[in-house]
Amino acid sequence: MGDFFMKLPDGFRQKFMQQVVSRTSPEDAIRLSSVSKLFQSVADSDVVWDSFIPPEHLCAIDPEIHIYNSSHHLFLLLALLPVYFHQGDDDNYVSAYPIPDCDKGPYMLDQWTGKRWAKTSPLNLSITYLHSDYWNTDWTPTVRHVVWLEIKDKISTFKLSPNTTYTAYLLFCLRNEFYYGFHVPLETSVGIAGEESINQFVYLDPAIAKAECQYIKHRDDNYFEVELGDYFHNDGETRDLEMTLREVKSGKPKCGIGFFMMELRPKRRSINLTHLQVERNTERREVEMPKEGEEGCEDNLFRKLPEGFAQAFLEEVVSRTSPVDACRLSVISKSFQSAAESDVVWEKLLPSDYRNFLCRADDLPDISFASKKDLYLFLIGNPLLIDANTKSFWLDKWSGKKCFMITTSSTQHPDAAHNEEYGDTYGHWRVNANGLSRFVWTPKTDQLIWFEVHGRMSTSMLSSDTTYTVLLVHKREFYDGYNYPVEDPIPFEASVGSREEESLKRVVYLDRKTGETGSQYAVERKDGWLEVELGEYFNKGGENKDLETSVKEVTSGIPKWGYMIQGIEIRPKRG
Repeated sequence: MGDFFMKLPDGFRQKFMQQVVSRTSPEDAIRLSSVSKLFQSVADSDVVWDSFIPPEHLCAIDPEIHIYNSSHHLFLLLALLPVYFHQGDDDNYVSAYPIPDCDKGPYMLDQWTGKRWAKTSPLNLSITYLHSDYWNTDWTPTVRHVVWLEIKDKISTFKLSPNTTYTAYLLFCLRNEFYYGFHVPLETSVGIAGEESINQFVYLDPAIAKAECQYIKHRDDNYFEVELGDYFHNDGETRDLEMTLREVKSGKPKCGIGFFMMELRPKRRSINLTHLQVERNTERREVEMPKEGEEGCEDNLFRKLPEGFAQAFLEEVVSRTSPVDACRLSVISKSFQSAAESDVVWEKLLPSDYRNFLCRADDLPDISFASKKDLYLFLIGNPLLIDANTKSFWLDKWSGKKCFMITTSSTQHPDAAHNEEYGDTYGHWRVNANGLSRFVWTPKTDQLIWFEVHGRMSTSMLSSDTTYTVLLVHKREFYDGYNYPVEDPIPFEASVGSREEESLKRVVYLDRKTGETGSQYAVERKDGWLEVELGEYFNKGGENKDLETSVKEVTSGIPKWGYMIQGIEIRPKRG
C-alpha cells in the first residue's frame, strides 16, 4: 500500500479528503481545519461547504444585499437568515419572507450540524387563561398574577432534518426585579400530539435551577433558555410536535416572567479531551467512502482504488497529525474513528525508540496493552524510572514528545576538601529517602552557603526538532513542612546549554514571592512540588551532545536550608 501512495497523482489526496469531509458536518469541518494545513485546505474548500447547503435555503440570499466570497461564507450567512415553508394542496412554497397563513416556520440552519431547526412566535403560544388569572399579553405574554400556568406550542415536523435528535427549548425573560412563585418545579413534555410523551421537571428561577444542576442559560439577547425535552425525528414524517410547560398543582401565585417563544434545535454532541477521551450525546455518523460510479467521483482513479485503500489512506493522513488531533478526528465519524484508533496510527505517534526506553525501565509493570493507544495513554500518566533510578521517562500528553526528569549532582565549596569543619562552617547536603519523590534518594540543604547543583543528559534521547523547557523541580520545607511565599527570595543563577555551544544564563528564584508572578519565580505544581523555569533548549535531532544544566548561588553568604531537589525536568515547550 505504501508504494501506491507514492504513485498517487497530484491533487488526489485533496480530492479524496474533500469527498470524506463533505460527508461529516460543519462543526467537524471547522474542527478538521485546525488539525493541519492539509485538513485546513480541504475543510475550507467550496466542494465541502456546498455539500452542507440545502438548495431550498438559497432563496434567502439577496444578491444586492448579501455579499460572500466563498461557500463557507455563504453557509454562515444562511445560518442567520430564516426561510418559510408552506405546504399547499397542489404545490409547496419556500420564501425568505413570511407567507400569509403560513404556519410552517420560520426554519433556520444550525451552524454546527447543518441541520434545519424551527422556532415559533409569541403569538403562536397557546395559553390557558382562567378568570382569576392576570396576564399581560402585549407581544410577550407575561404572568402578573397566575395560579394555573399552562403553555403549549406546536411545530410541524414538515421540514425538520431526518434521523435527527432535537432538543426543545423555552425562551423566557424576567420582567420584574421582583418575581415570585417559580421556586416550585414545572412539568414539561415534548412529543407528538395524541401520543404518549416523556415528562420531566424544570425550574424557571435561575438561582434554584443552578442549585439543582439543571441546564439554564442566560443568552446574549438577554433571554433565558431552559430545556423542555428531546425528540427524535425519523425520515419522511409530517406530524405536529407538541411542547408543553405546566404548573397547576401547587396553588401558589406566580408573577414576573415573560414567555417569548419555543425553539427546536438539533442536539449537539459534547467532547471532552481532558484525558484524551471522547463523550458524545448523539450517535456517531457513518461516513460512506466514495464508491464506484458515485456522483462526484468522476475521476477514474476512484474506481481503481485497491481494497482497503480508504482505511489505509485515512490512517496515513491521521498519523501525520498529533495524538490530540487523532482523538479529535475520532469523534467525526466511524471511518475516522477506525483510522484514528488503529495501531498503525499510534505506532507512528509513539516515539520511534519507545521500545528502547521500555527495556531500560527499572521496574516495568506487568501490564498487557490491548492497543498501541492504550500504551500511549499509559506512558503519558505513568513516568518510568530508567537507567538505575537516575532518570524518569514519560510522554507529553498533547504532542507525544519525550519528557525526562534527571537526578542532580551537587558541588561542594572549594574549601571543603581541606577544611575539617566544612559541615559546621558552610553547611552541607543531606540525602533523604522521600516517599513523595520519583527517585529513591532526595538531596536536601542544611544551612548550606555554597549552593550548586548540576544535571546532564544526552540530546540524542530527546525528540528531534523540538524546543524543550528545562525546569528545576524542588521543595522548600520549613519546620512545619509547608512551602510559604517569602518577601525577599534569594536570586539564583541558572544555566542551560550544551558543551559545544554557549549556555544561556538567567536569574531565577527557588521560592515563591509574595504577590509576584513570572517564569523566573517558582510556582506550585499539582503534585505539591515547586518548579522554576531555568531556560530553553532547541534539539535539532541527529546530534549527540551533552545538555548541561546548573543552578547555583555562591556569593551572598546566606545560609540556604530546607531546599529538597527532586530533579531537573525537560519537557516540550507548549504553545
